[in-house]
Amino acid sequence: MGPGPMPLLRRIGHLSNPSAPVASMSFRTLHTAEMLLPMGGAGPLADAAVVVDDRGVVLEVAELRMLRSPYDRRCDHQIVMPGVVNCHTHLTDARRTEPVPGGEGFIRWASGLLSGRDAETADLSSAVADLLGRMHALGTVAVGEVANNFDTLEGIARSGMRCRFIHELIGLRRDRAEPIMAHALEAEQGVTWPENVSYALGAHAPYSVSPELMLLIAERSRRRGMFFYEHLAEDPDERTFYTTGGGPWPEFLRKVGSWEPSWSAPGISPIEFYDTLGLLDEHFVAVHLTDAGDDELALLAARRASAILSPSSNLHITGRLPRFREIAGSGMRFAFGTDGRGSNRSIDVFDEARIMLHAADDLPPGIILEALTSSGAAILGFDDLGAIRPGARPGLIAVEIDGAGDDLRGMERSIISSPISRTLISQHPE
Repeated sequence: MGPGPMPLLRRIGHLSNPSAPVASMSFRTLHTAEMLLPMGGAGPLADAAVVVDDRGVVLEVAELRMLRSPYDRRCDHQIVMPGVVNCHTHLTDARRTEPVPGGEGFIRWASGLLSGRDAETADLSSAVADLLGRMHALGTVAVGEVANNFDTLEGIARSGMRCRFIHELIGLRRDRAEPIMAHALEAEQGVTWPENVSYALGAHAPYSVSPELMLLIAERSRRRGMFFYEHLAEDPDERTFYTTGGGPWPEFLRKVGSWEPSWSAPGISPIEFYDTLGLLDEHFVAVHLTDAGDDELALLAARRASAILSPSSNLHITGRLPRFREIAGSGMRFAFGTDGRGSNRSIDVFDEARIMLHAADDLPPGIILEALTSSGAAILGFDDLGAIRPGARPGLIAVEIDGAGDDLRGMERSIISSPISRTLISQHPE
């Protein structure tokens, strides 16, 4: 395709291929793209072809003129990219229709969230399945679900959505670390896990998880070769709790019966403290990082940790945003999550990407699209998602844009900010 605006292609064509496979083979669809965005480090490919079978598995990726695979049906598109990944959700709050009021501090918001759950009476399984179905219609092919129990599992199974179920452990009491871990392992083994769901461990936050429990979570996850996840640097009060022992957290924890009498502030931030414990490595995934400073972000990057960003939630609760340029500039791998309905009306992970794009419009071209796709898939541990390559099953999104050039920066901005249409064309829930 030549320089200048990309022509707008609005047709979806169907035609018979003389060399179509015999009936015993799966049904194959050829998706053509004026511009293919394979992601996973691969650059855009003009006048491209992707052949997928009836399960959405990619059989061939090539320039259209070099295509070798037979196919049964042909569909023509303007731009094709992989399905996106929502790395951080709290489906426990799927029944909510409006967020808990924010803007008065994290503890006030969290108190409202917990009290509001007691009043929810709608069927949770149906609400979860419905919410995931709506996410899927927007192009999401996998989620990271964070929960303290398994109440959302039935709805996830019903939806068919690929899910990394992050079993979030809580406990600041040092003497409870081993019993909490033992109970979590027993609970995991007592569940019949659906084929679309994979298990992982997570920690709630530095103010609610003891160092002893954090070390057990890390040890267990590393032994399995898995990531472990934690809300980190979400609010300035968390830093105060660790640097001085003050702020609102001690009083709140005493009030809810979760205080550790032997607690002594280490005098440094949670990120720095975790580094002294050896917790920061390629298995560690920090969620939020709204309050993280430049040196802390550089430390996480140096330890090869990853990040999940939920800027809509951050804006709602505290009115702050992560340091997008510094996170991207550090080289740390990052992805996006919409967080829960208690802090975000949107279930569309593209809305999170849009906030980053508008706040930091000078980032390297393609880095935000990678965060939506291949980086998100990697952070959840799904090797077959996030990039369009033979053998993968990433889901395909067809996007139409108008008025953008054929450079990656222009396409990225148009895809995220102002698509004419965005449609999931391959890979449906199981």
